[in-house]
Amino acid sequence: MYIIDLTHYLDSRGSIAPERGPARKMASFLVAVVAHASDFDRSDDVPGPVCFKYRERDHRVVETGITENDVIVWRCVACGTEGCISNWQQTFWDLSHGTPSD
Repeated sequence: MYIIDLTHYLDSRGSIAPERGPARKMASFLVAVVAHASDFDRSDDVPGPVCFKYRERDHRVVETGITENDVIVWRCVACGTEGCISNWQQTFWDLSHGTPSD
């Protein structure tokens, strides 16, 4: 299980800090999970993010949710990789108060 503090992947302005490589790939995946999990207005048929770890093309969608303690949890239904993300609130990808254009 991956236990992630999202701020470890962000710079002082709140943007994704890693510029390339595996850390950038992981950070991009994590912010996609945050956006999906915190978008309470999205339709139920909107698929989750694509798993960063599972190599097969089909069926690598990640399920997301938020616990009572405001921790985002995610799990790849194909490979079983899972994790939780803390300190995601009030980042650019926190859509819990509506999309930025609202």
